[in-house]
Amino acid sequence: MKKFYETLENKKIDIKALFEQDHEFLEKVKKYYYKKPDWNVFSNYWLKEGQKIWGGKQKREVVNLPVFLICQDLEMRLGIEQGKTRLPDYRDELVALIDKEFDSHYQFCRKAGIAQDTLSRILNKRREPSLTMLRIILDALGCKISFQKKHRL
Repeated sequence: MKKFYETLENKKIDIKALFEQDHEFLEKVKKYYYKKPDWNVFSNYWLKEGQKIWGGKQKREVVNLPVFLICQDLEMRLGIEQGKTRLPDYRDELVALIDKEFDSHYQFCRKAGIAQDTLSRILNKRREPSLTMLRIILDALGCKISFQKKHRL
């Protein structure tokens, strides 16, 4: 048995630390996943089944449970395979960081010293940022560039 489940975003989840109930639930979900149901059907399935084991918990607690994160990842893999969604890229991470740290994209652009239309073009895939522009954006977010292996589906 594997010790870790690795998500599409290269996050490792310790599956040995899961509770017995979570292991049983995950095996049931994986069995259904391997049948390759429609993406939406799979999403509804695991969420409905999950409610049976974590129904009494707060939503903010549930979304951080390791078993929830694994099911979310399986859902994403199925959606990508079926052409209904895409693998997240750096732009998704930039939007999440900007939205977390700033009240608006305008506020972020003022801090970074870049034009809003430049940011918009980058985030909407109409422009690839230069390395210099990417550094300006990351500096304003307090981040740096790092490398990680590509994940295979």
